[in-house]
Amino acid sequence: MNKGSVLITGTSRGLGKALAEQFLQVGLVVYGCSRQASTIDHQDYRHFNVDVSDEPSVVSMLKQITALKVPVNLLINNAGLTQASLGILTRGASAQDILNTNLLGNFLVSRETLKLMQRQRYGRIVNFSSINVPLGSVGSALYNASKAGVEAMARALTRECGNVDITINTLGLSLVANSGMLDSLSPKALAAKQEALLKPKVLEVEEIMHAINFFASPLARNISCQTVYFGGL
Repeated sequence: MNKGSVLITGTSRGLGKALAEQFLQVGLVVYGCSRQASTIDHQDYRHFNVDVSDEPSVVSMLKQITALKVPVNLLINNAGLTQASLGILTRGASAQDILNTNLLGNFLVSRETLKLMQRQRYGRIVNFSSINVPLGSVGSALYNASKAGVEAMARALTRECGNVDITINTLGLSLVANSGMLDSLSPKALAAKQEALLKPKVLEVEEIMHAINFFASPLARNISCQTVYFGGL
């Protein structure tokens, strides 16, 4: 991707932290945010303690990033909450938290970042969805709905900024190594999920980085509004 900076949400642990470290290794400036403090210690990393579903906090973060004068060329919407409960057993408060973080949070960060990208007339946004959406996986009704919303929102936002070199694409992740979702699964539940996949091997961060780099490339300027699933259907 072009030199500049990368903004990644949910970088306190798991996949978000691993992606931040990967981008730092190749010499890019990385901005990260999460509700918790960061353990990343690097001169080119700046962390913001932000709840992505809190509008004033998101607006403030992007204003501070703008003041740093390093263009945000890539946004990775990684922050998200998982679900492991049948719909009839899911509390309203839990459902609200999932929708606020996974859908509203994605929208708020994308909206504010798109304002920067529109001014510089360049940008790449990569969202994370899930293979659970097309599979209709049991025990994650609200999670599936929130990720389906992310996919639909990306298609609409793509059309709203189609007159400049901005693309918005989505990666539908399957099972990711060293992630909260994988850690929460029992061996039986993990086996059941893998049985539903054509490509059941657990994803490593390098595989996800490869797909992000493809979408982030200037040569991918004519690829937008796409969702690519890991795991097969």
